[in-house]
Amino acid sequence: APPPLPPPPPLPHRVASKPRGPNIGGGAAAAVASSPIRRAGAFDNAIPEYASYVDKAKRRGTPPKDLGVLKRTINEQSIDADPVTFSGLRGCDGKPNCFSTTGDSLLEDRILTGVDTLISPWRPPADDPAPFKTLASAVKEYKPGQSFIDGGGFAVVKETDSYLYVQFEALKKGYIDDVEFAMAGGREQGIQVRSSSRVGQTDFGVNAIRLNAIAASLRAKGWAIDEITPKTHQDYFYAADDARDQTFDKDRRKGTEMENGRMDRPAIG
Repeated sequence: APPPLPPPPPLPHRVASKPRGPNIGGGAAAAVASSPIRRAGAFDNAIPEYASYVDKAKRRGTPPKDLGVLKRTINEQSIDADPVTFSGLRGCDGKPNCFSTTGDSLLEDRILTGVDTLISPWRPPADDPAPFKTLASAVKEYKPGQSFIDGGGFAVVKETDSYLYVQFEALKKGYIDDVEFAMAGGREQGIQVRSSSRVGQTDFGVNAIRLNAIAASLRAKGWAIDEITPKTHQDYFYAADDARDQTFDKDRRKGTEMENGRMDRPAIG
């Protein structure tokens, strides 16, 4: 018999933190905390197939305590970069299920806690008189179920002139992702962005797919936004592909290169 296939290269290890309650403090964040809690059923814009799963057990998870625009400090543990404190969104925890414009300046510092999840701020064109309204409209026009994700729909939890908090739900198990946008400085600093899963080690590529879809609609209006690709975030995409390859849920492979094939894993000997 041929020798067994070796396991995939190990991903950076990180111990998952305990679930935290939805207490959100400070500025726009405090306003989120005072928002009404969503009803138990599907979001209003869930795709029709959601009816087949509405009675199934859900794993919605708990949002971090510190969502919203708060004082953040980066580079605190860096040897070569000075600490910087600013008002902004939460960073990521190093797991391949999140992207944020908040993160340490140097790649070598970011990967100490896991995979690189830093993205650049989204920059509106100079001729857009109300860029945050343009952004909010693009988010609200997002189509649930596109690229086989977010079939449970989405809902705006909090919206102000400079902050937007949206929750997106997975079709089958009800996973909730927290997505935030903020204009914490002048427009020349761009829009801060964070999209993150609450539970699990990997997101099967969902956060990248979602942000890329919203970004594409804004690029058509002249916005400057970097696409999230395997070249920009190699470890994140490896983790997503590895999870798709090993899952028993074939729907996780829909629309990907592994829908009709599997990962090539090196043989020993």
